Amino acid sequence: MKTTKSKLGNLLHKGSVKDIYQGDDKNNLIFDFSDRYSVFDWGEMPDQIQGKGMALSAMGQFFFDWLERIETWRDWEPTIQLNSLEIDFLSDLKKNGLSHHALGLLSSRPSSFMVQKVDVPRLEESGGVYNYSPYEEEPVQTLVPLEVIFRFGVPEGSSLLKRSNNKKYIQELGLVKLPKINDWYKRPLIEFSTKLESTDRYINYHEAQKISGLSDYEFARLHALTTMVALRLESFFKDLKIKLWDGKFEWAFDKREEKGRNFMLVDSIGPDELRLSFDDEKLSKEFLRSFYRQSSWLESVENAKAKAKEIGEIDWKLIAVNEYHAEPDALTNEYLKLAIGLYHGLANEVLASGGEVKLFEEAFSIEELVAAMKELKKESL
Repeated sequence: MKTTKSKLGNLLHKGSVKDIYQGDDKNNLIFDFSDRYSVFDWGEMPDQIQGKGMALSAMGQFFFDWLERIETWRDWEPTIQLNSLEIDFLSDLKKNGLSHHALGLLSSRPSSFMVQKVDVPRLEESGGVYNYSPYEEEPVQTLVPLEVIFRFGVPEGSSLLKRSNNKKYIQELGLVKLPKINDWYKRPLIEFSTKLESTDRYINYHEAQKISGLSDYEFARLHALTTMVALRLESFFKDLKIKLWDGKFEWAFDKREEKGRNFMLVDSIGPDELRLSFDDEKLSKEFLRSFYRQSSWLESVENAKAKAKEIGEIDWKLIAVNEYHAEPDALTNEYLKLAIGLYHGLANEVLASGGEVKLFEEAFSIEELVAAMKELKKESL
């Protein structure tokens, strides 16, 4: 993997999981991944998952490097029939690899990697309505204001099921029948949600294109690139006998070309962005979500979000705390041990598959981890 040297500059943003610092160069930032975790948009949860930050940082840089390599694409062929634009973009990936913003792991701080800085506009908001006029100027080196979600399958708890009563929306995704649990698609479904609003909301293709200032060609390119990267990752994990159900990407506008702007992949890729399983056990952030799925805390969170939407309030968490007295429990010792094992074991597996040195010598193998997960389930029955 690429490595680089830099000192941490000023702290620019403290997130629930990731902190962002200024790098040595004004055009670079440092993503520092903590051992904190967040589920259901709550922010920092009670526990720390030892080594999680190092695992996420290493996997993020690994996947950026891997997707950039021509060799990753050159001899790979997707298992689905491509449209003409997808064929063109895959040809380009075979020649040039995928553009991204990662510049290398910090040699002195393994929980961090350095990235090329992109502009993130602050959107003015009034009455819950956001002004996307900065994107009318067709900027470059700027974050696309969307989370782009891909779905190969519909696991239990998939948010897609909440939108399945909107037939027009479902048809837009390319489905001829309503999704149900355990459905599987060879071609990934692509969805869009807002990125720069206080609460993410799923939107249709027309609104996604409009708020982002994308031309028809650029929108088609974004959709095609997401499809190609999703398919390539699905193939990668399949070789490890790991099932990739869904995930999310963030993109930034790259250089302007003859037909429109290109895109570079930003943020990170790992088990916090992807939903993975092995032998029906969860190998991603979904494992942490599962601990809270039947809790009174989550019920309060969902009620607070619904009430905030109803009254036009942006800060739903304030409602959750003040009106519903919502407070998440800490993980049990057994669950925390497996959460640590998940991040350590998956990082080892991913890195070893690319010829990299394992990070965690004492980590569970994936098979051992899954066996322990199954045993915990039995004990809790």
